[in-house]
Amino acid sequence: MGTAASRHLVFFSDCLYYGGAEAYLVLLAQGRPGPGWRLSALVPAGEPGEILASKLAACGVEVSRYRVPPIPSRRALRPLRSLPSRVAAGWRDWRALDRLLRRLRPEVLHLNLPSVYDARHSLPALLARAAGCRRVVTTEHLPMVLRARRRMLVKLLLAPWIDAIIVHTEWNRDRLARYHHMPRRRMRVIPNGSAPAAAAEPGGIEARRRALGLAPGAVALCVVARLTPRKGHGVLLEALRRLAGRPLPEWRLLAVGEGEEETALREQAARLGLAGRVDFLGYRDDAREIIQACDLLVLPSLLETQPLVLTEAMAAGRPVIATAVYGIPEIVADGETGLLVAPGDPEPLAGALERLIGDPALRERMGQVALRRFEERFTLELMAERSYGVLSG
Repeated sequence: MGTAASRHLVFFSDCLYYGGAEAYLVLLAQGRPGPGWRLSALVPAGEPGEILASKLAACGVEVSRYRVPPIPSRRALRPLRSLPSRVAAGWRDWRALDRLLRRLRPEVLHLNLPSVYDARHSLPALLARAAGCRRVVTTEHLPMVLRARRRMLVKLLLAPWIDAIIVHTEWNRDRLARYHHMPRRRMRVIPNGSAPAAAAEPGGIEARRRALGLAPGAVALCVVARLTPRKGHGVLLEALRRLAGRPLPEWRLLAVGEGEEETALREQAARLGLAGRVDFLGYRDDAREIIQACDLLVLPSLLETQPLVLTEAMAAGRPVIATAVYGIPEIVADGETGLLVAPGDPEPLAGALERLIGDPALRERMGQVALRRFEERFTLELMAERSYGVLSG
């Protein structure tokens, strides 16, 4: 068992792709408070965990890969003919995970839950306790998902083995307590943080803009999000179409991210006459540098909690146009660090875009306020200090 001088913390993820919840784990690893913590991680085997595993390893985290065990469900019982072999395979996966946890012998286990019922519904907490784990902490990223009664029952039965729950906003805490019946007394609100933006070399931003194909003087908009329906890209494209013919400076949208909606969104952009003004860049490791090269960030999400990209834009001194959903109003100060609009409606989004595209002085003023707000509330140092305090117990 670890001591105060060498606590062993194991991150557990069952990620399906590399998104904001996975980037959060990387930030926790980067924010490790000195050599007193030994960090390990359990990451799914195969392609879904590759990016997370490599990024954690680059932070000095000891990464082990595992096969994600199934959770029994009604759908999993069909077809009955193959049920025995699937039950046997699932049992082998759980046994292998149990052996892995017994070998690692964490003092603290951190379960990273992109959604309420991810991280195998918290069953690893029970395995870790059996392996001698002293403390189990979860981070809940998306509590707005609908209840799944059987899964919720499993989670509630395992709740006594969870010591603390980290959430990013007050809205998240209220939602988890009211809707998912999780114990409010165990929750700690710790906003996401980001590292400061890297200082740009003289002429560096201009060179980056040229590399991105941005014309001198053009207003560069940026959206950084997976290309999925809940991120609202389609609404953004409809809003941009409404700007056609309005007396505005030249503008261009850079869409950073990948996902199942890419083909449909490219077709929509072409259909709306935006093909020459919207660039789909795919997944980019240099997303933060792209934000820094742009004039403002747009986040038209229909469902969101406290996306890291908001604090990254604030760290770069960039204003944000975002939807007033869930925890976002706790991050973006409407009219001060950016503009908030109703979700799913292209008309107010178009109005906000027109206002900021056409007013460089307002963009500059909001960006400076955003940077100050970031330095006061949303730094990686603050997030790490609070998070490791909860993990320590």
